[in-house]
Amino acid sequence: MNTKNQKLYDLIYKIDSNFCLTVIRRSLTMMIPLLIVGGVSCALTNLPFIDYKAEVFNGFLGILCSVLKSIYNGTFCVFCLVLLICVTLSYCIEKNKTIDKTAIYIIVVLAAFGTQLNIGTPEFSFSQFGVQGCFSALFTAFISCYLYEKFREIEILTFKKNVMGMDSICANALSSIFPMVFVVLFSVMINLILYFLFKVSSVHALFSKFLCYIFKNIQNDFLKGFLYTFLLHFFWALGFHGSHLLEPVVDSVFTNISSDLIFSKSFFDTYIVMGGCGTTICVFLIYLIFYRKTRFANISKIAFIPVIFNINEVLTFGIPIILNPILVIPFILTPVALYVIAYISTALNIVPHFITAVPWSTPIFFNGYLGTGSLKAVLLQIFLICIGMLIYFPFIKINKKVQDEHSHTRLNNLVEILKQNELDNESPQFLTRTDNYGIMARLLFEDLKNAIKNNELYMLYQPQISYEGKCIGAEALLRWNHSFYGNIYPPLIIYLAKEGGILPELEAKIIDSVTKACRDTAREYKGDFKISFNITGKSLCWDIESFIEEKVKKYSIPEERLWIEITEQDVISKNDVSV
Repeated sequence: MNTKNQKLYDLIYKIDSNFCLTVIRRSLTMMIPLLIVGGVSCALTNLPFIDYKAEVFNGFLGILCSVLKSIYNGTFCVFCLVLLICVTLSYCIEKNKTIDKTAIYIIVVLAAFGTQLNIGTPEFSFSQFGVQGCFSALFTAFISCYLYEKFREIEILTFKKNVMGMDSICANALSSIFPMVFVVLFSVMINLILYFLFKVSSVHALFSKFLCYIFKNIQNDFLKGFLYTFLLHFFWALGFHGSHLLEPVVDSVFTNISSDLIFSKSFFDTYIVMGGCGTTICVFLIYLIFYRKTRFANISKIAFIPVIFNINEVLTFGIPIILNPILVIPFILTPVALYVIAYISTALNIVPHFITAVPWSTPIFFNGYLGTGSLKAVLLQIFLICIGMLIYFPFIKINKKVQDEHSHTRLNNLVEILKQNELDNESPQFLTRTDNYGIMARLLFEDLKNAIKNNELYMLYQPQISYEGKCIGAEALLRWNHSFYGNIYPPLIIYLAKEGGILPELEAKIIDSVTKACRDTAREYKGDFKISFNITGKSLCWDIESFIEEKVKKYSIPEERLWIEITEQDVISKNDVSV
């Protein structure tokens, strides 16, 4: 890679690793189950070819409709509360906070958000717990976490001297009283300022009022649709639920289907957000066609059913596309370009105008035909998808290279931490860490368990040569060629296995492989030829001796051919087994 490209990748890595972006992206990823379950239930209640209200369907389908609506209300109607918790958790993960401290952060954030709801006043509405309040929730969570953290650093506010010697949970709770008071007061002040300056009761209300004012003062239909398309995807790119942020605009401006107007909500859903916002049907197809052997293709397979109903959270948060400094470019550019093409095609009567409203969840191609009554709309959809794939493809190619490099960088950083711990004669605890390194270690640990189960680890044998130039033995070296990361640093394999409690399974595989190699080499090397392998001090705590004896008998090898060494980094624990 040349210097210019390396500098570009370093800049992208720096942006991609930004604290705020990482926190928001991870919190939205945590919410994928809620978004998928709620989104699919909503989609199923809006299918155009099923009339749940028809008399003939009052039985089973009526019950099904009630169940689906209950699922939707139980998920999306508490969207903001879940978002608050996920953002706070993600913030604490990045700060490597302990569980008890994280719990207090969540309590503080929920209290601060509660002051934004105007509970007990006419302005209060339960809709503020749903997706409509996501802008306010995200803003409140970030500001509250930041302020609480800063107030906790002021010693006089935390009773530091008074709580010494107390139970840690009690001490943490008492130390949080005054910092929480100041955070909640700050939240109240924001509401009061908004009311006195703008006569609105919340940040979301101010935002909605401002957007509706802009769109009502735009007379040109093309510009209205263009701005709506751009803003919706711009907000999504920043991590906000763009569709719901602009819902007041849709209700007041774009609801009606008219022969005089081209742009409508159905036009937008049919031609622009195929597969979900960002026209992610294009991303879905690119990964399935061109990147079938990558982890992104696996994500696309999981996203198949939701994408059919234009629900794309698995793709946007799983890849991720949202808050991705590379993929947000086509995420915004593609819908805007397709909007222009679709608008011009309709204005020139290449395709007919919409004659009926189509629910947003109607599968692609069906919505084009049902909305216009013409196959020309379906052909236009196919053409738009091809254009979208052409726009997305180079960015997806760059993103794959950058993500691969980022992943290897994170792994290398993990290895460097391990090496430093080895120099300091310390035993690392990777799996219990709550930061990025802990997440990386746990992902690698899960892969290691599968690798052991599927016999993906193997041994290399380093010859041992006597001063006479004769090969008198070999040292067995553990190797793991990971399908994505390549060769993994061997001590990291051991440490992960030891910390995760699967060391006996790993060493059983090693012993079986080494004893088998002893049998095979006996045919070539006679006499005192031996093979040695390493074990850790902790290995002596399981019945390794009996297992070795069993393998020696199984492969009929002389015991003197098998040599055991204790790893240099390990210290044998003092217990009855090791002594």
